[in-house]
Order: sequence, then structure tokens, then C-alpha cells
Amino acid sequence: MAGFLLCSGITVLAAPSVEGDTELTVTADEMVAAEYTITNDEAMESVTLTLSYDRELLTYVSGSGGDNFSGNGGNGSVQLSSRPDSKEVSFSVRFQGNEDGNAAVAVTACTIVVDGTEIDVLSGEPVSSEETEEESGEEEDGTRASFVIDERTFYVRRPDNIEGFEAVHLDIQGIDSRVLKHNTLDLYVVRLRSDNGSYRDDFVYNPDTGNVIPFVQMESGNDDVIFIEPEEGVHVPTRYTPVNLGWGPKYEIPALKHVIIDGVDEIQDDTNRYLIYGINQDGEKAWYSYDYDKNSLQLFDDVAYQGEQNYILELEEKEIGLRAEASEQAQRYDRIMARRLYTILILIILVVVLLNVLILMYLRMRKMEMPKEEEMEESGDQSGSSSYVTGNLEENESDFQEPVHWEEEEDEEDDLDLEIIDLDDLDDEN
Repeated sequence: MAGFLLCSGITVLAAPSVEGDTELTVTADEMVAAEYTITNDEAMESVTLTLSYDRELLTYVSGSGGDNFSGNGGNGSVQLSSRPDSKEVSFSVRFQGNEDGNAAVAVTACTIVVDGTEIDVLSGEPVSSEETEEESGEEEDGTRASFVIDERTFYVRRPDNIEGFEAVHLDIQGIDSRVLKHNTLDLYVVRLRSDNGSYRDDFVYNPDTGNVIPFVQMESGNDDVIFIEPEEGVHVPTRYTPVNLGWGPKYEIPALKHVIIDGVDEIQDDTNRYLIYGINQDGEKAWYSYDYDKNSLQLFDDVAYQGEQNYILELEEKEIGLRAEASEQAQRYDRIMARRLYTILILIILVVVLLNVLILMYLRMRKMEMPKEEEMEESGDQSGSSSYVTGNLEENESDFQEPVHWEEEEDEEDDLDLEIIDLDDLDDEN
């Protein structure tokens, strides 16, 4: 028998193992960490670890560990993966406590790839041939449906089991693909793997649009809500604008963000609250308010919000009306004051012109009066200095005497009693 075995050859599988925390002591609003280590006798090409936790006591925050690490979690489940190319890899998971108590954390699945063979660490056996074929070789990727996410190609792979879903076949991009369908809802989930194998995650597939968004299942009160792509023509609440909410290392979820109107500009508020479209277990679709910081979900009351917005819009319309009226009054005041100013300026100009005219007329009249006064003065001088010319009017010019003024004549009258003047040759004028 030993010789036969040596001749025929046998395959000896490695003995992988996983160890880590299974129970955590939780304090409300404080962080707690869980550590997990996967070992194998041979170097592991890739490792994938899936955990489940008590979502009533814990909220997933983050994960780390290994080379080419990727991780995501929420709604009671965490999936971590890496490509260590070593015999040992460690993962660390951080949770936030929701309330005090002891929370259980369980390893629900752990697989490794060694020499191209995928091994289930929990059972120590290789994955079934059907699953191996689904995950083998890049040659088969060309025959699979694919999606481009963050400039990287993702291919449809065999999905893992999800509670409340069952495996079915669906035509995606003309290719028969294996997907998961919700037991009661018209909802499909596909598992996508990146072209380099670094990312393997579940996505909600919309057959109507052919789009995918990350599969996220959260609780809102008593409802289990799954995020879905908003339907065409769905009502968008007032003052919300579409945005892409980053989810995980590479993915995005369509969401709405509240905006504030600043004049004509729309400015997004500085909170980490978003509206995400979701469907609950009863098939009811609605907007849900998601708090990114607290990782909490609450049904959005659109009726109450719209009533509040209508009241705000009414107040804003009144304010706009008051502003318009105040602006009109200010403009009217400016117009009236401008008219008054122009009137005053015109009157001032008229007064200045009239003053100038009066001054010019006065000066002209003064110039006209001055020649008359000079003529009067000249005529007065001539009359005061007039005298008679006396003397013998014969040819001898020496007989003429100088004119004698009246004052001198009066003085001479005192000395002379009579003076004879020859007036035979005087003309009429003289």
C-alpha cells in the first residue's frame, strides 16, 4: 500500500487556522477592538475573513491589517481581506459600543488561497469544484458580466449566501449570471470582484437601469432597510441636491444633500447628514436620513419637512416683498432728492446769472453818467471865465488889451468912474 501511494502520488493540504476574540466587553459610546490571526503552513496568496457581531451592542467603525487590505462592514457583518503572500496575517476590527454589556463576535467564514487552491479555513478543506471554477483564471473574466467602478473593472462572481436571499440566474448584459434574489422583494444582489482580485463585495443590481450600488443593509426603527438606486421621477424634497456619498475605499452611493440658498447660489450645509433612497422588508420605498458620523438611519418625514419648507418659503416671500418695497421707497426717495437738488442748482444758476446781469447794467449806467458830469464841469468853467475884449480896433494890434475878469473889473471900478468902449466894428455875436 505504501509503495502504491508513493507511485501514484498524493496531495497533502495545509492545516490553516484562525484565532481571535469571540466576546467583547462593551461600554456605551466608547471604542473596543477585536484581533484575529490566520496562519497556515504555506504562504497564503489571499485571505478573506467574515465576522458577525451583535448590532444592538456594536457599530462597525473600521478594520485594518495585511497587505493590499480591504474591508467593509455594517448591519451585523464585517468582511476583511488582504493579499499577504505570507504564512500569517492579522486583522484588527474597531467597534463603537451602543450600550454597556458583553457582545458576541463570531467568525462566520474564512477562506485562503494557497498555490491557486481556495481552502475553507473553518473546515480545512478546499472549496467545492463549482466555486473554484467560478473564481478561476483571468481567461474566464472575458465571458462574465462586468462593471466599471472607480476606473477599475469588476466582474460578476459566485455570490456568498445572504440571509433572506436565494441564488438564482439572471441575464446581465446578455450573459447568464448567478445572483441572489430577495425572498419577498424584487431585489437582486450580485457579487463583484475587481480585475486584480483586491476587492470582492456585494452590490445591489438594478435590472431596469443596469447599474449597481454597494449592498448596504441597516436598521431604521423596526425596519430592515436596504439602500437602492433612486427610481426615475422620484420626488426630491425641496432644497436637496443630488450628490455621491463615498462608501468604503472605492465606492459611492447616490444620495441627496441639503443646501442653503445664498442669493442665487446653492451652498451645501456643513453637516454629515444625507438622504438615501431605500426599501424596507415590506417593499416600501422612501428617503431615509443617514447620519454618516453616527452611522445611524432614520425615516425621513417628507410631509412634515415640506410643511416646514412651505412656511419658510412664505416667510421668505414676505421678506422679499418687504425688501422690494423698501428698495422701491429708497429709489423713490433718491429720485425726489435728485429732483430737489437739480431744482436748487438751477435756481442758484439763475440767481448768479441775474446778479451778473444787474452788475453789468449798473456798470454800464455808471459809464454813461460820467461823460455828462465832465461836460457839465467843462461848460461851467467856460461860463465862469468869460470876459469882454476891450481896446482900439484899429490895425494896430497893440491896442488890444488882455481880457479882464469881472472880479478885476469890480476892483477897477473903484478907481475908474467911467470907461468908454468902441463898439462900432463889433459884430452881432461879440
